[in-house]
Amino acid sequence: MIINTRPKNLSGNLISLCEAQEIALNNIYLSKINSIDPSKIAIDKIKNIHSYSNLIFTSQAAASFGLDILKSFFDLDDLPHNFLSVGPATSNKLLESGIKSHFPQSHSSEGILKLIENNFLGKSLLFCGENSNGFLQQKLKASLDEIVCYEVIYLLEQIPKVTDNNEIFLIYNFSTLKFLITNLDDAVLRKKIFIAASENIKDRCQNEFKELEIHVSQSPTDKMMIDMAKNFI
Repeated sequence: MIINTRPKNLSGNLISLCEAQEIALNNIYLSKINSIDPSKIAIDKIKNIHSYSNLIFTSQAAASFGLDILKSFFDLDDLPHNFLSVGPATSNKLLESGIKSHFPQSHSSEGILKLIENNFLGKSLLFCGENSNGFLQQKLKASLDEIVCYEVIYLLEQIPKVTDNNEIFLIYNFSTLKFLITNLDDAVLRKKIFIAASENIKDRCQNEFKELEIHVSQSPTDKMMIDMAKNFI
């Protein structure tokens, strides 16, 4: 059985892909995403949007909630900025609002950094969540400002839905894996196979916690995550 751990409002594509391939999928929505109203400081950054060359979105939620903020101040067609997204899913979320974006082949923050350094020099404004890994903030420093536009809330009431059966868990970020490790017994965890969206998730798990059976998808897209998971069904 494949277990989807994504928030419900980000799971539509994954559910559709599994239905089309007749793959059994159990949805355990371990978290939910809430928007965060922009602070006065964030509003001041928006009002000075002309001072930025690049607008960066590091997740589908950042694209959704970040665009909502932008739309409350501007017509998106009037923004001449470079739009950068972390990968195809986030790019598609922007495209729903008519925004074409650039994303790196690696589908990572590291890839966004290389894009900026090689092609999009100038000051950047990053839309992200409270769970941001801080990579771009650390690397770009004074040449980047951020607007935290959403929060991820992990749901303890979902943990009892995790059985002690052999199951394959799709893991899209380290925080979700950390939540499972913190709240499940070792004996249960050892029965699971984890499909991680990036090498970084696997490396952080092995460095900070314990060695689990983790396999890394070729890319963090829903299709590639499922393709990797099918190897273990």
